[in-house]
Amino acid sequence: MNSFLYAAAEYKRHRPQYPLSLYEYLASLTPSRNTVVDCGTGNGQAATDLKKYFKKIIATDLSYDLLSAAPKLPDLMYVQAKAEYLPIQSQSIDMVCIAQALHWFSLNEFYKEVKRVLKPAGIIAAWCYNQCTVESEIDKLIHKIYTKITGIKNTSQERQYVYDHYQTIPFPFNKIITPYFELDVEWDLMQLYGYISTWPGLLEYEKKFNSRLLSQLENEFILAWGDVTVKKTIKWPINLLVGQ
Repeated sequence: MNSFLYAAAEYKRHRPQYPLSLYEYLASLTPSRNTVVDCGTGNGQAATDLKKYFKKIIATDLSYDLLSAAPKLPDLMYVQAKAEYLPIQSQSIDMVCIAQALHWFSLNEFYKEVKRVLKPAGIIAAWCYNQCTVESEIDKLIHKIYTKITGIKNTSQERQYVYDHYQTIPFPFNKIITPYFELDVEWDLMQLYGYISTWPGLLEYEKKFNSRLLSQLENEFILAWGDVTVKKTIKWPINLLVGQ
């Protein structure tokens, strides 16, 4: 397995699943529940769950390797394409979804495509998640890492949108007020470690400063966690944008 595929596999292995209540809510906004485009699908995580609520899913990504490894389901079509240039008929899509990827797109071009492919009254939904919470002492250590990586000078605008919980990202649609959603999992310390180790911001920080930031905090994490085999509840607020 090449390094890119290994990194992608690690990323997928340590991702929490989005709650089904999120997809149920999105489905309620489109009564016909016909066709959804999942842009920046990556490993197909959102696309496979969207298929439970919609008749047809078109999942796009620029990476052929990621698409090849994504789960295959009836009426779930994977297309290698840039989000800014969708090979999709105009006014044919009920909903465009973007899970943890909107900030990477060229937004002006992408939004033009969204407006082109959506049916009248079609829906766009984009979401991301950022810092998780566990227990106060563990949260302090996570926040220590988070503060280090968000304090890097010249942080990319793309990553800054996530740090700002999508509150500053341009979104030229009529916004719909949404319910609150969160991800939650039961993980032991090694699972949490695996997740943190795949943070793009952490990887960037450790490369830039030749640092092993996560390893340096290992003993503090163990002390704060207690029995490292015990699972704890970990939660992430979902930052959801929905528009029409």
